[in-house]
Amino acid sequence: MSDEQKMNVKKGRAEGDPGRRAGESASDAMHRLLGRLVHAYARLDHYVGLQLKWLGDYRAQPVEQLLRKSVPFDMRLHRLKKLAIETWGHTDQAVVNEFREWFAAVERVQKQRNTFAHGRWGEPRTSADAVQFVELTFETDADKMKPELTISLAEFGRLVSEVEGLSANFMVLQRKFEARVRYTKDWEDANPVGYANWVAYQETLSK
Repeated sequence: MSDEQKMNVKKGRAEGDPGRRAGESASDAMHRLLGRLVHAYARLDHYVGLQLKWLGDYRAQPVEQLLRKSVPFDMRLHRLKKLAIETWGHTDQAVVNEFREWFAAVERVQKQRNTFAHGRWGEPRTSADAVQFVELTFETDADKMKPELTISLAEFGRLVSEVEGLSANFMVLQRKFEARVRYTKDWEDANPVGYANWVAYQETLSK
């Protein structure tokens, strides 16, 4: 694993899945974690879209064109970042920084998810708690091929746990700065039933 990848694995990573479970082969652990990663990322994409839809409605900003399956995740995330900072961090740079850290974490794990989901995984050879991985390539010249990487299952497990927790972390930021969201439009007061239903639904997404 390159120095940059090692830094990405360690930086901001949540404590979580230790990797291989008792009695589980490294190969089975890799497939279990890879499945969880793909599933967690899909849920995160869905969550980002729901937050974008809510904030777009809340601030009367057009976002419907971004809520199509053909639109890349990056574009929804970029628009949500702008709306979130306008809504909660409008007069406080410290608040802005907290939201920016969350979006930076999403961008980092997105790159790692894309690499891991599209690469080629091998059988464990050097350790019962690590597997080999090769990034997706169509190069046929052996001298030009990227070398395989050895990835710790514990590191992989921590990445998965972080992706699984990102939606809840965004909810924590919303609650932390809840009083700041009312500076432009008292949408909650005008739509008490709709707002209550929305809060209840967001609670289910963070579990």
